Amino acid sequence: MSTYLSFTQTANLIAAVGHKRTIIVEGENGIGKTALFHALKKMPKFANHIAVNPVDCTQLSDGSVWMPDLDRENGISRELPNERFGVSKSNQLGVNNSKPILVMLDEIAKAPQFIKNVLAPIVYERRVGNYGMPEGSVVFCGTNLSIEGLGDSIQAHLRNRLVFVKMRKPTAEEWVQWATDAGVNATVIAFVYNEPRVMASFLDYEKGGIYEGKNMSKDNGFPFNPKSVQLAYATPRSLVAAGDILDEGLGVLDDATLEAALYGAVGATTAEAMASFIRFGKDICDYTRVIADPDKAPISSNPTAQLIQIFQFVSRVANRSEAEAVVKYVWRMRAEIQSIFCNTVATSQSVSMFATITEFGRMLETHKIFFNTK
Repeated sequence: MSTYLSFTQTANLIAAVGHKRTIIVEGENGIGKTALFHALKKMPKFANHIAVNPVDCTQLSDGSVWMPDLDRENGISRELPNERFGVSKSNQLGVNNSKPILVMLDEIAKAPQFIKNVLAPIVYERRVGNYGMPEGSVVFCGTNLSIEGLGDSIQAHLRNRLVFVKMRKPTAEEWVQWATDAGVNATVIAFVYNEPRVMASFLDYEKGGIYEGKNMSKDNGFPFNPKSVQLAYATPRSLVAAGDILDEGLGVLDDATLEAALYGAVGATTAEAMASFIRFGKDICDYTRVIADPDKAPISSNPTAQLIQIFQFVSRVANRSEAEAVVKYVWRMRAEIQSIFCNTVATSQSVSMFATITEFGRMLETHKIFFNTK
Protein backbone atom coordinates (compact mmCIF):
# COMPACT_ATOMS: atom_id res chain seq x y z
CA MET A 1 0.00 0.00 0.00
CA SER A 2 1.32 3.45 -0.92
CA THR A 3 2.55 5.73 1.84
CA TYR A 4 0.60 8.96 2.13
CA LEU A 5 2.76 11.93 3.15
CA SER A 6 1.67 14.86 5.28
CA PHE A 7 1.65 18.40 3.88
CA THR A 8 4.95 19.18 5.62
CA GLN A 9 6.62 15.98 4.44
CA THR A 10 5.52 16.67 0.87
CA ALA A 11 6.80 20.26 0.94
CA ASN A 12 10.13 19.13 2.36
CA LEU A 13 10.49 16.50 -0.36
CA ILE A 14 9.91 19.05 -3.13
CA ALA A 15 12.33 21.50 -1.50
CA ALA A 16 15.02 18.82 -1.26
CA VAL A 17 14.90 17.17 -4.70
CA GLY A 18 12.60 19.32 -6.84
CA HIS A 19 15.52 20.96 -8.66
CA LYS A 20 16.58 17.57 -10.00
CA ARG A 21 13.37 15.58 -10.31
CA THR A 22 9.79 16.64 -10.93
CA ILE A 23 7.50 15.61 -8.10
CA ILE A 24 3.85 15.03 -8.97
CA VAL A 25 1.66 15.29 -5.88
CA GLU A 26 -1.53 13.24 -5.97
CA GLY A 27 -4.21 13.85 -3.37
CA GLU A 28 -7.90 14.25 -2.70
CA ASN A 29 -9.56 17.40 -3.91
CA GLY A 30 -9.51 20.38 -1.58
CA ILE A 31 -6.75 19.19 0.78
CA GLY A 32 -4.17 21.90 0.03
CA LYS A 33 -2.04 20.71 -2.88
CA THR A 34 -1.89 24.21 -4.35
CA ALA A 35 -1.03 25.55 -0.90
CA LEU A 36 2.25 23.65 -1.19
CA PHE A 37 3.42 26.32 -3.64
CA HIS A 38 2.70 29.13 -1.16
CA ALA A 39 4.45 27.24 1.64
CA LEU A 40 7.52 26.60 -0.52
CA LYS A 41 7.95 30.19 -1.65
CA LYS A 42 8.07 31.28 2.01
CA MET A 43 11.02 28.98 2.70
CA PRO A 44 14.43 30.71 2.94
CA LYS A 45 15.70 28.28 0.30
CA PHE A 46 13.46 29.93 -2.29
CA ALA A 47 14.05 33.56 -1.29
CA ASN A 48 16.01 34.18 -4.50
CA HIS A 49 13.63 32.27 -6.78
CA ILE A 50 11.11 33.82 -9.13
CA ALA A 51 7.87 32.31 -7.79
CA VAL A 52 5.37 32.49 -10.64
CA ASN A 53 1.68 31.95 -10.00
CA PRO A 54 0.52 28.30 -10.06
CA VAL A 55 -0.35 27.30 -13.63
CA ASP A 56 -3.77 25.67 -14.05
CA CYS A 57 -3.03 23.21 -16.83
CA THR A 58 -6.72 22.72 -17.65
CA GLN A 59 -6.87 26.36 -18.79
CA LEU A 60 -3.97 26.10 -21.26
CA SER A 61 -4.45 26.06 -25.02
CA ASP A 62 -2.43 26.63 -28.19
CA GLY A 63 0.03 29.42 -27.51
CA SER A 64 -0.34 29.24 -23.72
CA VAL A 65 3.13 27.72 -23.30
CA TRP A 66 5.15 29.15 -26.20
CA MET A 67 4.55 30.95 -29.48
CA PRO A 68 6.60 30.77 -32.72
CA ASP A 69 8.53 33.90 -33.67
CA LEU A 70 10.21 34.61 -37.00
CA ASP A 71 13.73 36.03 -37.22
CA ARG A 72 13.75 36.99 -40.91
CA GLU A 73 17.15 38.65 -40.73
CA ASN A 74 18.78 35.34 -39.77
CA GLY A 75 16.28 33.20 -41.64
CA ILE A 76 15.17 31.23 -38.58
CA SER A 77 12.24 30.84 -36.22
CA ARG A 78 12.28 30.38 -32.47
CA GLU A 79 9.81 29.55 -29.72
CA LEU A 80 9.10 32.43 -27.33
CA PRO A 81 7.96 31.26 -23.86
CA ASN A 82 4.79 32.55 -22.23
CA GLU A 83 5.50 34.89 -19.31
CA ARG A 84 3.59 32.63 -16.88
CA PHE A 85 6.64 30.33 -16.68
CA GLY A 86 9.12 32.99 -15.56
CA VAL A 87 11.74 32.27 -18.22
CA SER A 88 12.70 34.93 -20.78
CA LYS A 89 15.58 36.20 -22.89
CA SER A 90 17.12 37.84 -19.81
CA ASN A 91 16.33 35.02 -17.38
CA GLN A 92 17.41 31.69 -18.74
CA LEU A 93 20.15 29.11 -18.56
CA GLY A 94 23.55 30.66 -19.21
CA VAL A 95 22.50 34.31 -18.84
CA ASN A 96 24.35 36.36 -16.22
CA ASN A 97 22.34 37.24 -13.08
CA SER A 98 19.44 34.98 -14.05
CA LYS A 99 17.30 33.72 -11.16
CA PRO A 100 15.98 30.18 -10.63
CA ILE A 101 12.24 29.70 -10.95
CA LEU A 102 9.64 28.01 -8.75
CA VAL A 103 6.80 26.64 -10.90
CA MET A 104 3.73 24.60 -9.99
CA LEU A 105 1.80 22.91 -12.78
CA ASP A 106 -1.60 22.30 -11.21
CA GLU A 107 -4.17 19.76 -12.40
CA ILE A 108 -1.68 18.44 -14.96
CA ALA A 109 -3.32 15.02 -15.25
CA LYS A 110 -6.63 16.64 -16.28
CA ALA A 111 -5.07 18.56 -19.19
CA PRO A 112 -5.70 17.38 -22.76
CA GLN A 113 -2.97 15.11 -24.10
CA PHE A 114 -1.62 17.70 -26.55
CA ILE A 115 -1.12 20.12 -23.63
CA LYS A 116 0.71 17.43 -21.67
CA ASN A 117 2.93 16.96 -24.71
CA VAL A 118 3.72 20.69 -24.89
CA LEU A 119 4.43 20.79 -21.15
CA ALA A 120 6.68 17.72 -21.30
CA PRO A 121 9.96 19.66 -21.89
CA ILE A 122 9.19 21.82 -18.84
CA VAL A 123 8.50 18.79 -16.68
CA TYR A 124 11.40 16.68 -17.92
CA GLU A 125 14.08 19.19 -18.91
CA ARG A 126 13.16 22.53 -17.26
CA ARG A 127 12.89 23.99 -20.75
CA VAL A 128 10.22 26.18 -22.41
CA GLY A 129 10.67 26.03 -26.15
CA ASN A 130 14.39 26.67 -26.61
CA TYR A 131 14.76 28.60 -23.34
CA GLY A 132 16.27 26.64 -20.46
CA MET A 133 15.35 27.50 -16.89
CA PRO A 134 18.27 28.66 -14.69
CA GLU A 135 20.08 26.13 -12.53
CA GLY A 136 18.23 25.41 -9.29
CA SER A 137 14.77 25.92 -10.81
CA VAL A 138 12.04 23.74 -9.30
CA VAL A 139 9.05 22.39 -11.21
CA PHE A 140 6.43 20.33 -9.41
CA CYS A 141 2.89 19.28 -10.22
CA GLY A 142 -0.40 18.63 -8.46
CA THR A 143 -3.35 16.48 -9.43
CA ASN A 144 -6.15 14.41 -7.93
CA LEU A 145 -6.22 10.71 -7.15
CA SER A 146 -7.44 8.64 -10.09
CA ILE A 147 -9.74 6.75 -7.70
CA GLU A 148 -11.74 9.96 -7.19
CA GLY A 149 -13.04 9.66 -10.75
CA LEU A 150 -12.30 13.28 -11.68
CA GLY A 151 -10.58 12.55 -14.99
CA ASP A 152 -6.93 12.43 -13.92
CA SER A 153 -4.76 10.28 -16.17
CA ILE A 154 -1.08 10.09 -17.14
CA GLN A 155 0.27 7.38 -19.44
CA ALA A 156 2.56 4.74 -17.95
CA HIS A 157 5.66 5.62 -19.99
CA LEU A 158 5.33 9.24 -18.87
CA ARG A 159 4.79 8.28 -15.24
CA ASN A 160 8.07 6.37 -15.35
CA ARG A 161 9.98 9.63 -15.92
CA LEU A 162 8.45 11.38 -12.91
CA VAL A 163 8.28 10.93 -9.14
CA PHE A 164 4.71 10.40 -7.95
CA VAL A 165 3.85 10.82 -4.28
CA LYS A 166 0.52 10.82 -2.51
CA MET A 167 -0.39 13.51 0.02
CA ARG A 168 -2.98 12.77 2.69
CA LYS A 169 -5.60 15.03 4.15
CA PRO A 170 -4.60 16.92 7.27
CA THR A 171 -5.85 15.51 10.53
CA ALA A 172 -8.33 17.61 12.48
CA GLU A 173 -5.53 18.57 14.87
CA GLU A 174 -3.23 19.65 12.01
CA TRP A 175 -5.97 21.65 10.32
CA VAL A 176 -7.02 23.37 13.54
CA GLN A 177 -3.42 24.45 14.16
CA TRP A 178 -3.07 25.78 10.61
CA ALA A 179 -6.47 27.47 10.62
CA THR A 180 -5.80 29.19 13.94
CA ASP A 181 -2.62 30.75 12.58
CA ALA A 182 -4.34 31.59 9.28
CA GLY A 183 -7.16 33.46 11.03
CA VAL A 184 -9.97 31.20 9.82
CA ASN A 185 -13.33 31.87 11.47
CA ALA A 186 -13.24 30.67 15.09
CA THR A 187 -16.66 29.00 14.88
CA VAL A 188 -15.47 26.79 12.02
CA ILE A 189 -12.24 25.95 13.87
CA ALA A 190 -14.17 24.99 17.01
CA PHE A 191 -16.51 22.86 14.92
CA VAL A 192 -13.60 20.88 13.40
CA TYR A 193 -11.95 20.54 16.83
CA ASN A 194 -15.18 19.15 18.26
CA GLU A 195 -16.03 16.98 15.23
CA PRO A 196 -12.70 15.53 13.95
CA ARG A 197 -14.55 13.08 11.67
CA VAL A 198 -14.99 15.98 9.27
CA MET A 199 -11.36 15.41 8.26
CA ALA A 200 -11.77 11.68 7.64
CA SER A 201 -10.99 10.41 4.14
CA PHE A 202 -13.01 8.14 1.90
CA LEU A 203 -9.81 6.09 1.71
CA ASP A 204 -10.35 5.19 5.37
CA TYR A 205 -13.33 3.13 4.23
CA GLU A 206 -11.45 1.31 1.47
CA LYS A 207 -9.63 -2.02 1.87
CA GLY A 208 -6.93 -1.63 4.50
CA GLY A 209 -8.43 1.58 5.86
CA ILE A 210 -9.22 2.11 9.53
CA TYR A 211 -12.97 1.97 8.82
CA GLU A 212 -12.86 -0.93 6.35
CA GLY A 213 -16.19 -2.72 6.25
CA LYS A 214 -18.25 0.27 7.34
CA ASN A 215 -20.71 1.98 5.02
CA MET A 216 -19.35 5.50 4.61
CA SER A 217 -22.65 6.89 3.35
CA LYS A 218 -24.28 5.91 6.65
CA ASP A 219 -21.29 6.39 8.95
CA ASN A 220 -19.87 9.76 7.89
CA GLY A 221 -21.57 12.23 5.58
CA PHE A 222 -19.09 15.07 6.14
CA PRO A 223 -16.24 14.42 3.64
CA PHE A 224 -16.08 13.66 -0.07
CA ASN A 225 -17.42 10.23 -1.01
CA PRO A 226 -16.83 9.21 -4.65
CA LYS A 227 -19.49 6.51 -4.31
CA SER A 228 -22.23 9.01 -3.46
CA VAL A 229 -23.81 11.88 -5.33
CA GLN A 230 -22.72 15.02 -3.47
CA LEU A 231 -23.17 18.58 -4.66
CA ALA A 232 -20.97 19.85 -1.82
CA TYR A 233 -18.95 18.38 1.04
CA ALA A 234 -16.41 19.30 3.69
CA THR A 235 -12.76 19.63 2.71
CA PRO A 236 -10.01 21.79 4.22
CA ARG A 237 -10.64 24.20 1.33
CA SER A 238 -14.44 24.34 1.60
CA LEU A 239 -14.27 24.79 5.37
CA VAL A 240 -12.25 27.97 4.80
CA ALA A 241 -15.01 29.06 2.42
CA ALA A 242 -17.56 28.44 5.18
CA GLY A 243 -15.44 30.61 7.46
CA ASP A 244 -15.47 33.44 4.91
CA ILE A 245 -19.26 33.19 4.72
CA LEU A 246 -19.57 33.45 8.51
CA ASP A 247 -17.01 36.28 8.75
CA GLU A 248 -18.97 38.43 6.33
CA GLY A 249 -22.51 37.09 6.66
CA LEU A 250 -23.21 36.83 10.40
CA GLY A 251 -25.32 39.77 11.47
CA VAL A 252 -25.67 40.89 7.86
CA LEU A 253 -27.56 38.07 6.14
CA ASP A 254 -30.79 36.47 7.33
CA ASP A 255 -30.60 32.90 8.64
CA ALA A 256 -32.07 31.32 5.50
CA THR A 257 -29.54 33.02 3.22
CA LEU A 258 -26.64 32.14 5.52
CA GLU A 259 -27.79 28.53 5.71
CA ALA A 260 -28.14 28.27 1.92
CA ALA A 261 -24.61 29.58 1.44
CA LEU A 262 -23.18 27.07 3.93
CA TYR A 263 -25.06 24.23 2.26
CA GLY A 264 -23.50 25.27 -1.03
CA ALA A 265 -20.01 25.41 0.48
CA VAL A 266 -19.78 22.33 2.69
CA GLY A 267 -22.92 20.29 2.02
CA ALA A 268 -26.03 19.59 4.07
CA THR A 269 -24.50 17.26 6.68
CA THR A 270 -21.73 19.67 7.65
CA ALA A 271 -23.89 22.81 7.41
CA GLU A 272 -26.54 21.33 9.69
CA ALA A 273 -23.98 20.17 12.25
CA MET A 274 -22.30 23.57 12.14
CA ALA A 275 -25.59 25.39 12.81
CA SER A 276 -25.46 24.79 16.57
CA PHE A 277 -21.93 26.21 16.71
CA ILE A 278 -23.14 29.29 14.90
CA ARG A 279 -25.83 29.78 17.56
CA PHE A 280 -23.29 29.40 20.37
CA GLY A 281 -20.93 31.80 18.59
CA LYS A 282 -23.52 34.55 18.94
CA ASP A 283 -23.33 34.12 22.71
CA ILE A 284 -19.67 35.09 23.15
CA CYS A 285 -18.52 38.45 24.45
CA ASP A 286 -17.14 40.97 21.96
CA TYR A 287 -13.34 40.81 21.72
CA THR A 288 -12.83 44.54 22.29
CA ARG A 289 -14.86 44.37 25.49
CA VAL A 290 -12.75 41.44 26.73
CA ILE A 291 -9.55 43.40 26.11
CA ALA A 292 -10.93 46.53 27.76
CA ASP A 293 -12.20 44.81 30.93
CA PRO A 294 -11.09 41.15 31.20
CA ASP A 295 -12.07 40.92 34.88
CA LYS A 296 -15.72 41.88 34.35
CA ALA A 297 -16.54 41.12 30.71
CA PRO A 298 -19.33 38.50 30.63
CA ILE A 299 -18.52 34.84 29.93
CA SER A 300 -20.94 32.43 28.33
CA SER A 301 -21.86 29.49 30.55
CA ASN A 302 -21.89 27.20 27.51
CA PRO A 303 -18.64 25.24 26.98
CA THR A 304 -19.06 25.27 23.20
CA ALA A 305 -19.24 29.07 23.19
CA GLN A 306 -16.11 29.17 25.34
CA LEU A 307 -14.35 26.81 22.92
CA ILE A 308 -15.16 29.09 19.99
CA GLN A 309 -13.93 32.09 21.93
CA ILE A 310 -10.48 30.72 22.76
CA PHE A 311 -9.78 30.01 19.09
CA GLN A 312 -10.85 33.56 18.36
CA PHE A 313 -8.43 34.82 21.01
CA VAL A 314 -5.40 32.93 19.70
CA SER A 315 -6.10 34.00 16.12
CA ARG A 316 -6.82 37.63 16.89
CA VAL A 317 -4.42 38.69 19.66
CA ALA A 318 -2.15 41.42 18.29
CA ASN A 319 0.31 42.27 21.08
CA ARG A 320 1.45 41.40 24.60
CA SER A 321 -1.02 43.79 26.22
CA GLU A 322 -3.95 42.06 24.53
CA ALA A 323 -2.44 38.67 25.39
CA GLU A 324 -2.32 39.60 29.09
CA ALA A 325 -6.00 40.61 29.00
CA VAL A 326 -6.93 37.38 27.25
CA VAL A 327 -5.12 35.29 29.88
CA LYS A 328 -6.97 37.10 32.68
CA TYR A 329 -10.28 36.40 30.96
CA VAL A 330 -9.51 32.74 30.24
CA TRP A 331 -8.70 32.19 33.95
CA ARG A 332 -12.41 32.73 34.55
CA MET A 333 -13.42 29.98 32.10
CA ARG A 334 -13.94 26.25 32.62
CA ALA A 335 -10.81 24.24 33.45
CA GLU A 336 -10.97 22.06 30.35
CA ILE A 337 -11.24 25.17 28.17
CA GLN A 338 -8.15 26.61 29.86
CA SER A 339 -6.25 23.43 29.01
CA ILE A 340 -7.28 23.59 25.35
CA PHE A 341 -6.31 27.27 25.30
CA CYS A 342 -2.81 26.51 26.63
CA ASN A 343 -2.21 23.75 24.09
CA THR A 344 -3.51 25.90 21.24
CA VAL A 345 -1.25 28.81 22.19
CA ALA A 346 1.78 26.52 22.50
CA THR A 347 1.50 25.39 18.86
CA SER A 348 0.47 28.74 17.36
CA GLN A 349 2.34 31.65 15.82
CA SER A 350 1.05 33.80 18.71
CA VAL A 351 3.07 31.89 21.31
CA SER A 352 5.77 34.57 21.62
CA MET A 353 3.21 37.07 22.91
CA PHE A 354 2.13 34.71 25.71
CA ALA A 355 5.40 32.97 26.53
CA THR A 356 6.70 35.38 29.19
CA ILE A 357 3.38 36.28 30.80
CA THR A 358 3.54 35.11 34.42
CA GLU A 359 -0.15 34.24 34.62
CA PHE A 360 0.09 32.17 31.45
CA GLY A 361 2.99 30.24 32.99
CA ARG A 362 0.87 29.62 36.08
CA MET A 363 -1.95 28.33 33.86
CA LEU A 364 0.46 25.92 32.18
CA GLU A 365 1.60 24.61 35.57
CA THR A 366 -1.97 24.26 36.81
CA HIS A 367 -2.88 22.06 33.86
CA LYS A 368 0.44 20.20 33.91
CA ILE A 369 1.37 21.41 30.43
CA PHE A 370 5.12 21.50 30.19
CA PHE A 371 6.23 24.29 27.92
CA ASN A 372 9.34 26.41 28.17
CA THR A 373 8.13 29.98 28.69
CA LYS A 374 11.62 31.45 29.01
